[in-house]
Amino acid sequence: MFGFWQGSRVGPASIIACGLTFTAGAALAQDHPLLGHYEGSKQVGHQVASYDEATIIVGPIEEKGSTEQRGTGWQTLEGKVFTLYYRLPPGRSSLEGIRNFQQSLQQKGFEVPFVCSTEAGTCFTGNERRPGLFLGLALDGKTDLPKFDGDFVRNQFYNGNGRYLYAKRSQGGATVHVSLAIADDESRGGRAVIARVIESGEMETGKIQVKQQAEIKKDFDQSGRTTIYGILFDFDKADIKPESAPQLKEISDLMARNPGISVEVVGHTDNQGGQAYNLRLSQNRAAAVVAELTARYGVAAGRLTSRGMGMDQPVASNADEAGRALNRRVELIRR
Repeated sequence: MFGFWQGSRVGPASIIACGLTFTAGAALAQDHPLLGHYEGSKQVGHQVASYDEATIIVGPIEEKGSTEQRGTGWQTLEGKVFTLYYRLPPGRSSLEGIRNFQQSLQQKGFEVPFVCSTEAGTCFTGNERRPGLFLGLALDGKTDLPKFDGDFVRNQFYNGNGRYLYAKRSQGGATVHVSLAIADDESRGGRAVIARVIESGEMETGKIQVKQQAEIKKDFDQSGRTTIYGILFDFDKADIKPESAPQLKEISDLMARNPGISVEVVGHTDNQGGQAYNLRLSQNRAAAVVAELTARYGVAAGRLTSRGMGMDQPVASNADEAGRALNRRVELIRR
């Protein structure tokens, strides 16, 4: 047993007898097959990155480093990253949720090396009790708390205590990691759940699509606009990845050779998350491209403007990851 279970009067058998068993049946639209969902819960958000890094809690953490997601108890993993957001059904406690998820994962061959409770003090080194903001501050170190379902997820993790579970399963040379947090605030009907599933494995290479300047110029001449997929951003952020440099250089070289060309940089997202959130993200990403082209590549600021369209102009279905990947793009429109 783990820390906060000791001395409990309600065991797993009692949960099953009360009909609170975890279920992977009647799957929600975007469940992860190894995680499933708690019976009666509602999925309020879903994100997938085919290859990214995720920093998760794997043991007791030091409070002073929680907002940076580094130091004791943190581990950064790479692989396919699923981030899932749920609302537990009303009346179901975080303890019920954590125990049922743990039982289900162990039945699927997972080991569960760390489970903790902020109220019991087992989430921090030295068994320090850190009520209130612990999960909100720690999980907000990257972008685990977007505004899904209004502010339901974010507010719950900033307003009270919570519980956390880390599990992993190795099979066939690959490892699946599960990071799962449940808030204790039920002020808006049901407790918020954040689950991250990381499928560690080799990254597919050769996927950067660099559009050459001759092709960009051809698009400008024919339609006045071109779609760019070679500019990549950190997950849910406006930070441009280093591997975007070849594409940015092609754009800057084109503009250097064609001083009469000015462009509007337009950012687009998929439909994962709220409309206002995606609009702001796309605006920030477009502005980041303009800033990079001017500061690093010497393009005159007067030749560039930026605009975000969010998720309003998809070019493919958002029903699967292949379509969402096409919708996450930068567009250049000749002015």
